[in-house]
Amino acid sequence: MRKQDNHREHDQYSHSLYYKKYINLLGLLFIGSLVFFPLASLILPDTKLSANENRILTQFPRFSADSVVDGRYMKKMQKYTADQLIGRNFWIYTKTSTDRIIGKNSSNGVFYGKNSTLIENFDPLPADQTEETKTALNTFVEKHSDLNHFFMLVPNAISVTDEKLPAYAPVLNQNTYIDSFTASLSDQLTILDPRPILKQNKDQALYYKTDHHWTTLGAWLSFQGVANALGIKPDTDAYTIYPVSHSFSGALASKSGYLTFVTDTIDVYIPKNEDDYSVVNFIEEQKKSASLFDSEQLKGKDKYAVFLSGNHPLIKIKNPVANGKNLLIIKDSYANAFIPFLTPFYSEITVIDPRYYYDSIEALIADAQITDILYLFNANTFFRDTTLEPVLNDD
Repeated sequence: MRKQDNHREHDQYSHSLYYKKYINLLGLLFIGSLVFFPLASLILPDTKLSANENRILTQFPRFSADSVVDGRYMKKMQKYTADQLIGRNFWIYTKTSTDRIIGKNSSNGVFYGKNSTLIENFDPLPADQTEETKTALNTFVEKHSDLNHFFMLVPNAISVTDEKLPAYAPVLNQNTYIDSFTASLSDQLTILDPRPILKQNKDQALYYKTDHHWTTLGAWLSFQGVANALGIKPDTDAYTIYPVSHSFSGALASKSGYLTFVTDTIDVYIPKNEDDYSVVNFIEEQKKSASLFDSEQLKGKDKYAVFLSGNHPLIKIKNPVANGKNLLIIKDSYANAFIPFLTPFYSEITVIDPRYYYDSIEALIADAQITDILYLFNANTFFRDTTLEPVLNDD
């Protein structure tokens, strides 16, 4: 019995000793990781661009006594350390995966919805800022009452395909905001509402699963839905559909950090009529293109930029149409997939993005002999952005 007790005590002692060594080793590894990763991140060359997040990463902050005193230096250093941490993508994926396990289905303003669908939350600015945009828009329309004005707010996936949201997701009613804003616009503005046709076809792929944009199908169906109000009769058999990428992982995948193992397909609609081709003039870049699509963009992260080579301050599109109708489009990136469907119906289309355009809109209207203006934005961007107001006021 005494020998058995001795063996038992020895085993317990050995197990206790092993456990202590194990705990000590874990502690050393933890402390070592706290020291190693930040130090290694400081020693190794900085990464300038995150292809996965599609953004410029914070670089090492410049030291100054003033920035240390007022706290700016430490804030910048914290951002720098977070952006340049070794294995950043791994840690992001680890966090979001852990969050999902414990039932948290949102990250950085993005919901993880059904069928691995990522949906951007609707987070509008305070009403007073939207009011300034509305006032500027109504004043501008009254000033140019001789032109035809069309206003189109495109709903996002959060309102069209809301059944894909996680259960009990705390979201605002985007339709209420759209209805309230458009109801207070000038009677001289023709409202283009794509919501009915999008809702009718919500079982189709209207929005990308990994990106905040609508698909080309969503844009095409919306064009058909609003064409009558534009005075246009579209030919539903005018295009051949070509898939140009099956590996699109969009901005929502990057923004949220969710690892969905899902990629999207991008389609382009090419006119069957070989005469229906346009010449695109990128004014600031001083270059021209014989295509509305830029296949070079498919090699990069932001494959949605295949449409019109992405966003630019000013673009002029000459079309093989001699009807004297010149359209000005004031827009965000949703319009990029929509514009190709307008080219058969206007002699020239001038496109400005108010986020990047700083010249006089009055001079532009006169020089381009504009007859029609289309304001085209997606609701998420429109209710978060304030750049339209200074452009319309010609500030």
